[in-house]
Amino acid sequence: MVDHATDDGNREVTDGAPPDSVRDLPHLLTLELYELSSAIDRIGQASAAVLGINQTDLICLGLLVYRGPMGAGELAHALGLTTAAVSAMASRLESGGYARREMDPNDRRRVTLHASETGAQQAFSLFDRLYEASTELLGELRPRDQAMLLKILRRYGQLITDHTASIRTEADRPRSKH
Repeated sequence: MVDHATDDGNREVTDGAPPDSVRDLPHLLTLELYELSSAIDRIGQASAAVLGINQTDLICLGLLVYRGPMGAGELAHALGLTTAAVSAMASRLESGGYARREMDPNDRRRVTLHASETGAQQAFSLFDRLYEASTELLGELRPRDQAMLLKILRRYGQLITDHTASIRTEADRPRSKH
């Protein structure tokens, strides 16, 4: 079985079996999820370049918008970075007007990073048309199918998170030289 992209960007199985055959669907869905993650990566890179920051900075800004203010340790853990890298990232976000640092009122030793409302709005307005088109596309699904897709995407997100943790754990192990 050979799987390849068609002219319209879709994937197609070329062994004579119908592309929607039950035995091929898990494979095709996995390939589509990989392609989707690559497309998301590319839009993140392009958007960050327009904003004059890097993609990790944009991901950090998203965390600050959706989770609220976070300390360097929390951000380091969430992004898989060192606290030194988070400090440099905070400086870039602050100098670009996307975030600000504030002392924690309960612990003066702790500094939290907050998304700037105007900076976040400027950054994420790049995604407005995509959000609207995505909402329209997903609105074509029946509510039951929307709920199923949401459940699957959450499970897929957890699968990615778990696999990322596994790779990081493996990277921390000493390697033998070949």
